[in-house]
Amino acid sequence: MLSRITRGTLSSAVSALLKQHKVEGRTLAPVAASGLHTKKQKDNKDGDSDKASALVLHSFANVERREKETYLDILRQYKANNKLRTGHVEFMKVALKYMDEFGVNRDLAVYKAVLDVLPKGRFIPTSFYQTITLHYPLQQRITTELLCKMEQNCVIPDYEMQMMLLNTFGAHARPLKKFWRMMYWMPKFANLNPWPCARPAPKDPQVLARLAIYKISSVDPKTKITEFEIKKDKEEAIESTWIVSAMSRLQEELLARHPVDSPIFVEGPYLEWVADQCIDYFVLRAEPTTQKKRVYEDIDDVSDIRIPFWDYKELITPLTVHEQSDGTYFAVCATGTSTKDSLLSWIRCLQKRNPVLISIPVVFKLSSSTKDKMFIDSSKGENEVAQTKD
Repeated sequence: MLSRITRGTLSSAVSALLKQHKVEGRTLAPVAASGLHTKKQKDNKDGDSDKASALVLHSFANVERREKETYLDILRQYKANNKLRTGHVEFMKVALKYMDEFGVNRDLAVYKAVLDVLPKGRFIPTSFYQTITLHYPLQQRITTELLCKMEQNCVIPDYEMQMMLLNTFGAHARPLKKFWRMMYWMPKFANLNPWPCARPAPKDPQVLARLAIYKISSVDPKTKITEFEIKKDKEEAIESTWIVSAMSRLQEELLARHPVDSPIFVEGPYLEWVADQCIDYFVLRAEPTTQKKRVYEDIDDVSDIRIPFWDYKELITPLTVHEQSDGTYFAVCATGTSTKDSLLSWIRCLQKRNPVLISIPVVFKLSSSTKDKMFIDSSKGENEVAQTKD
């Protein structure tokens, strides 16, 4: 009975509305057309903003001077020409992608500028349900990626970035939790590196080689680092280069006691990282002379209890830090060209302080390197490095 009354009421109301539209001479079509026209105008506005955003996205790849000021100018252009900040997630992805190419991946001010692209207040949850769920997930994920990139590049955030995240996402978002974890752990590990390096790392390969050799030879505090400048056509050198060599007084004594009829080897190249740069280095070593005898016995066997008080004990000198299980290391070096000719010049330089090297046969056991090699190019200016691939 109730359903019949409801259907009758609805049908009468619809017929009354249709009669009213007929009397007034209006139809529903113009209303729909008007609404469609408004949507088209909105789509046109969105299309214009999307075109502007696309132009800004391509500006990272098309710019000529890739430096910090140019990077910040692109960010300012996007903020000025896009008041609604449409496409901000895609823009931040492209901005993070080109950070390494512009050399701003270790600059805290640039990370703040990229984070400032997000509109403020729009993504703050207003209910308990929005708080327990991932409110605006794309925006939270791209911000978390920005913080992860800061962590990978050892960039410690500050209090201002915390306020920016609070004004953007509120206090219960995932980026805030990531930020607080970074602020707890990163200051603890910031200065624990025993071989600190300047930031940004120097580009001069000779300076990098000095830092790498110091890092390798720090196992012996008495190691002396010496730099040699090799000139072509002098000292029987085939090429002009530099050599950074490390050798301690203890290593010189080990080399002096080495048998003359036993060869020593120049091996390498091996890789050593200094900050985000890697350097090739070579070692001068000999085969191990002393082999430790390993005696395996059952400590629970009490059938033969020996009293060691009257046994003859042999005095054994402990091995030095340079005498390892795989050989005895005499010296380490890095050269400007990492070639066999430069290593031959290195041996000649070592012969001045170690005349025994004249009598000991030296065998070169070199392997091919697959990474980019750095060498001095006379056509370039000072402190400039040229790179080639094998």
